[in-house]
Amino acid sequence: MDYDACQELLMLVKPLIEKKNTLFREAVSVEERLLATLRFLATGRSYEDLKFSCIISPQLLGRIIPEKCRAIYNCLRKKYLCNKTMEV
Repeated sequence: MDYDACQELLMLVKPLIEKKNTLFREAVSVEERLLATLRFLATGRSYEDLKFSCIISPQLLGRIIPEKCRAIYNCLRKKYLCNKTMEV
């Protein structure tokens, strides 16, 4: 995925995936969340393996990736998926 496509996707999903910092912890940035999800989708690597390249715990990746996949799907489905059923 080139830089422009990644930035376009980031702008689409940012409102859905942005998290706020708390007094106890700093939130993982929107960019890091999206890149971890895209890396998972592109490689199919396990969360345990991704923790080394993303520097995010496997437990947090287990929450981040499904959430981001839903956000990507919800943002892109109207533009790229057809709702008409095809007759066979």
